[in-house]
Amino acid sequence: MDLDRQIRFAIPPFFLFASLLWGAHLAGCDLSPLFKKDALGLLAASAAAVVPIGFLIGAVSVAVLKLIAKIAQVSTYEAVLSDACLDRIWGQLRSTQAKRHKSVTLFVAATFDHELLATGIHTWLLRRWNSFNVAAHSIVALWLAHFAARMFHMPQVCRWWTSTVILSALLFVTALEAWRETMKMIEFQSYRQQKSNSENG
Repeated sequence: MDLDRQIRFAIPPFFLFASLLWGAHLAGCDLSPLFKKDALGLLAASAAAVVPIGFLIGAVSVAVLKLIAKIAQVSTYEAVLSDACLDRIWGQLRSTQAKRHKSVTLFVAATFDHELLATGIHTWLLRRWNSFNVAAHSIVALWLAHFAARMFHMPQVCRWWTSTVILSALLFVTALEAWRETMKMIEFQSYRQQKSNSENG
């Protein structure tokens, strides 16, 4: 698994576990057993579960984002571009497909990004896209912590809910800004005559 995916899967579980511990602390739960001699075993189990839990959080997050895209009546949240932008990109793809259709928007944008854009621009977009995903998945992790607390009958005090709302708002702004910058950069690059990877390399 590449480093970028590892980061995406590792950070949201941290928010999940940290939020649960914070909620338990605010509710006055006794956390001392976590720091006794069996703590190493608990830490090892938690570390082993990070990637699977991160993948699950990501799956829930993607499902929510797809639902939002459907409500907004766009084909995919991963590439929301103007028709003019897509037409400019389509003209550079040298596709033999007679007509561009909205259903292939994601594939058009992905091909443009991975095949035609210079490595530096692609890396810039990748950083912004990772920032969007980590922030979005972390929001879901924070709210899943409250769901997990209900399953374990853990008290949920007002201060915990307040901290979740505030942190979620901060992460939402981060995700929204990263998403907008990604779309704006693709739009900007669509005006340029791109070289193929062989020419770039």
